[in-house]
Amino acid sequence: MKWFKLYPEIANHPRLRILSFEDRWHYISLMCAKADGTLDQPNAKLRDQMLSVHLGLTPVEMGQVQERLMDVELIAEDWDIINWEDKQSSDATGAARKRRQRAREKLAKEEEIRNKNKEQNVTVTGQSRDIEKDEAIERIWKLFPKKVAKSKCVKKLERLDTATLGLIEKDLRARVWPAEARFILNPETYINQERWLDEISTPEQKEEDLYV
Repeated sequence: MKWFKLYPEIANHPRLRILSFEDRWHYISLMCAKADGTLDQPNAKLRDQMLSVHLGLTPVEMGQVQERLMDVELIAEDWDIINWEDKQSSDATGAARKRRQRAREKLAKEEEIRNKNKEQNVTVTGQSRDIEKDEAIERIWKLFPKKVAKSKCVKKLERLDTATLGLIEKDLRARVWPAEARFILNPETYINQERWLDEISTPEQKEEDLYV
């Protein structure tokens, strides 16, 4: 089905109001004929015959209607609607506009999904890092010979990055603690003094131990 645009202002168009009600309808009928291609018939004689049937007018009446509509500059001598192209668009039904709108909505929806997935990935990654860090801190705490001031130590460890926690864990696993408990560092002291950066020396061997 073919469509054309008919603006609400046509009811109060001054040129149309000059015409009789019958001629106003004739003009609307001619617009319909333009929309369905009848006015664009290249054979002028065939076009006039088709218009006569379309409007339900005799050839004489056709000439009179044509003259009256031309007087108010609504149609041209070949019956064509004046300024038709300005009043219409290639998409009178709005189908193309609807397609563009749906395409924009689809892109917006896809963008929303991408952003949501991105946020979820960040959240999951952040949660994974937190779990990994908590597990590292728990392993580190178990490696301290002395178990004092845990809450303070955990808070200090939480402020360190995972790479530093890895160095601490490595140091604690390799560190040889004094035999006497009073010489063993408290965990808080170890953290405050960054003792994982100590250069650990291996115990010196006695000369007699070098021979079997």
